[in-house]
Amino acid sequence: MNEFSLNLSAKDIFEKDFEKTLRGYRPIEVDTFLDDVIADYQRMADMNKNLRLLEEENKKLKKEIEELRIRVATRGRSDVSESQNQHIDILKRLSNLEKKVFGNTK
Repeated sequence: MNEFSLNLSAKDIFEKDFEKTLRGYRPIEVDTFLDDVIADYQRMADMNKNLRLLEEENKKLKKEIEELRIRVATRGRSDVSESQNQHIDILKRLSNLEKKVFGNTK
């Protein structure tokens, strides 16, 4: 059984019928039932705690994804800009080389 599954529902707790004796309910039966109820509430608290931790981790991961998207988009633009600068530099050098080899055409 899953460690976080609940054994009792609200209806089970509300409708629990204990065996009666001359002095009232059997204490052992009541104590056992209350132990089950407490264990279920502890499991529920653990589930809520784990859910909160998962939600916080989810927010953290979404923020990290967004930062990575921004970084990739920014890097892509800077790579294009850098690449364009290199191309312009190469074209200028080629133009200067042509001028030296073939002379000024003006």
